Amino acid sequence: MVSYVYKPRRRGPDGKPKVARLFRGRFRLAGEAREREVALNTTDKQVAERTLAEIVREREREKAGLIAPRLERIAAQQELPKHQDDFAADLKALGRTQSYIEKVRTRLSRLAHECGWKYLGDITADSFVSWRSKHTKLSPKTLNEYLNSVNVLVNWMIRQGRASINPLKAVKHTDVRGKQQVRRAFTNDELNRLLAIAKPKFRVLYMAAAFTGLRIGELQKVVWADLNLDHERPHIRVRASTTKNRRDAVLPLHPELVKELRATRLPSASAGDFVFVRHPHPDRHIRRDMEKAGIARMDSLKRKLDFHALRYTFATKLAVSGAPQRLAQELMRHSNPHLTANIYTDVSLLPSFEAVSALQWQSGSKPTDYTVIDPHKSDSDRQNPANVVAGQNAAISSNTTVNQGFRHVLAGFAKGEKWGGRGDLKDGDNPSQVPDEQMTSASEKTSDTVIDPHELQTTRGEMVEVRGVEPLCP
Repeated sequence: MVSYVYKPRRRGPDGKPKVARLFRGRFRLAGEAREREVALNTTDKQVAERTLAEIVREREREKAGLIAPRLERIAAQQELPKHQDDFAADLKALGRTQSYIEKVRTRLSRLAHECGWKYLGDITADSFVSWRSKHTKLSPKTLNEYLNSVNVLVNWMIRQGRASINPLKAVKHTDVRGKQQVRRAFTNDELNRLLAIAKPKFRVLYMAAAFTGLRIGELQKVVWADLNLDHERPHIRVRASTTKNRRDAVLPLHPELVKELRATRLPSASAGDFVFVRHPHPDRHIRRDMEKAGIARMDSLKRKLDFHALRYTFATKLAVSGAPQRLAQELMRHSNPHLTANIYTDVSLLPSFEAVSALQWQSGSKPTDYTVIDPHKSDSDRQNPANVVAGQNAAISSNTTVNQGFRHVLAGFAKGEKWGGRGDLKDGDNPSQVPDEQMTSASEKTSDTVIDPHELQTTRGEMVEVRGVEPLCP
């Protein structure tokens, strides 16, 4: 171990060496590779040596695990509100929204008051579990949010060196499966009734949410400069600073929404003015409008309607209109297609009955004999006539063959040839009688030609022998 005190020396403007007035100390503990330097802030050498000795002794005890690090000991003596203030300031610097910061602080303050937490050492798993067991009226999701808030604070303190362990790490989250409130989308009739009774400034807000999928926080930050209503394809440019995922987006605008936006813009509005009304409690306002329109907030399945349900409405309208899944995900700005398809799309409003009714009915049609190639059978099983004809239907003989036109196609594939005119041959056609212009050479076909396994199936589910054709499945 190395330990000594000294006064720094430096050269002055005149070139002569000058000695500092205060002592500094340097030390290196056993097993460490570099020396550490500390300010002793004294002009007395004996005091400096004693102070350095105490610092070295403290570091040795910390290294041996006999005492907590100095920063932890200081943090343990500070009250929780001081840590909460520092935590909130760091969240703001990281770019978290003010609403999120306020929610976290509100939950932490309530827990500190009701659980009796004054210092970090007062936070225990037992006190939180006891508090949670008393609040049976809070939903499981809300209780989990309280646990998440205090976990976020303590984990931040660990990263800052203010704490070493999280006392709530072993506390499990409440099971929310089957207990969460589920949203649904507005039906067309409900949306029309809502828009009919809403005031103009809220009517355009509801329309924008239902036909762009923007969240209320994103809508309230849209300015007129973000809209391009005169473009041949009117759109809204959503700035990354206003979105939840912090990414820019360009969203198309419905023609009817464009008309509403033009009608509501005041002549005095500038490019930097907000487009939509900025109500402090939009959920409360839409709830009052729903009551006026005779729209129930909860349906018979306990699914609720609120402002965010307008985003569900947008996703559902995309699905009903037949928009591809990837396009719907892009317009919803989801990173996972599962969110778009399984969470935000209200399946109860999809045209399920119409889709089933539109299916082609096969009643009375004769079964078509196709070749079934079983991928689970080996080559020897397929080439052995005794194994080929084995099955429940003894009426199929080993001499059964496919029609001549389809056999020609399989034979060509077995020889490594490419066939592009599969649609030109019909049942019973002789390939030799097909005009030359309908036949395509292998060199003119791409290498990704494949056999559709669904074209090789039969309704009887039996194996039949294809004579003169090598097995296609390994």
